[in-house]
Amino acid sequence: MVEASGLSFHQPQWLWAAVAAMPVAALLWHFESKRKRLAERFVSERLRGSSNRWRWLRPFILGAAFVSAALALAGPRVGYETVEIPQSDASRILVLDVSDSMSAEDVGTSRLAAAKALARRAIELHDGRAALVIFEGEAEVLSPLTSDVAAVATLLDSVAAGEIGVPGSNLDGALAAALEVMDSAGSRTDIVLVSDGEQQGSSSLQSLATVEARGVAVHAIVVGTEEGGRIPLGRPGEFLRDEAGSEVVSRADSRRMEEIAQRSGGSLLVNPFGERSLQPISAFTTDGEGSGRSTARVPIERYQWPLGAALLFLVLGSLAHRGAE
Repeated sequence: MVEASGLSFHQPQWLWAAVAAMPVAALLWHFESKRKRLAERFVSERLRGSSNRWRWLRPFILGAAFVSAALALAGPRVGYETVEIPQSDASRILVLDVSDSMSAEDVGTSRLAAAKALARRAIELHDGRAALVIFEGEAEVLSPLTSDVAAVATLLDSVAAGEIGVPGSNLDGALAAALEVMDSAGSRTDIVLVSDGEQQGSSSLQSLATVEARGVAVHAIVVGTEEGGRIPLGRPGEFLRDEAGSEVVSRADSRRMEEIAQRSGGSLLVNPFGERSLQPISAFTTDGEGSGRSTARVPIERYQWPLGAALLFLVLGSLAHRGAE
C-alpha cells in the first residue's frame, strides 16, 4: 500500500495510467491543432460557421478526465474511521459421520444429506471459530479451527459417504481427532457429533475420558430411524448385501451417542429437523465469558471524489466539442 501525507491507494498500479494521460493529452492536442490548420486552409470562414473559442481546451479536459478515472480505479483512501469488531474465543468442532451407513435414506433423504444440513445449521448458531472432522473407520481433519465459517460450510457441501475409504464407524477415533483439533482451541469449546450412532469395529470410548477431563461438552445428534434403511451402492436398484446375499438394513443406534452426551455434559438430539430443534446447542456460545468487542482503524474510501471529477470533465469536454472551428 502506497502512503503519503495520509493518502493511500488500494490499487496503486492504476497510477501508471494517470501518468500515461499526459502523452495522451499531448497527442489529442496535436490532432486538434492539425484539424484546425486543415479547416483554415481548405474551408472558407463563411462555410465554417460559428466558432467555439473553448475548443482548444478539449484535449486537456479529456486528459484530466482520464487522470481522474485512473485515480478512482487506484482506490484512494484518506483518513480513518474507528469501527467495533465483535470477537469471541468460542470454538466449535463439527464431527461428521461419513460411513457407508449414512447413505441410507430413512429420513426422507440420505442420512448424510440431513447430517450436513444440521451441521451447517450448527455453524450458523455459533459465534466463533469452527473446525470440521469427518470419520468412518478412521477420522480425518478436513479443516482446523478457522474464523472463515463459510469455507467450512463449503467443505461440508463437498463431503460424500465413504470418502475416507476405510469402512467402519469408529466413534472413539472421531473423538480422538477432535481432541487434536482442540489443542489450538480456547477455553470455550464444544463438539457437535453428527452420526447415525451405528458402531462398527472398535466399541471402546477411551477418548471420552479425556474429553470429560477437559470439560468439553459433546452435543450428540443422531440421524436415522430405528426401523432403518437399506444402503444404496450408487447404482439404481442395487443395495449393500451381506455374505449370505441378504440386503443390509442399517438402523440408527442412539445408545452410544447418549452415553457420550451425558458423560460430557452435552445434549442428545435425535433427528432434530424442526425449525428450533437445535436451540439447545446454541446456548453454549451465545452467553458466558470470553466474548467481547475490539476496535480497528479502517481507511475511508475516497474513490467517489476522482470519479465525480472524471464525469464532470467528460461533460465539459462534450461542451467544448460543440460547434465547428
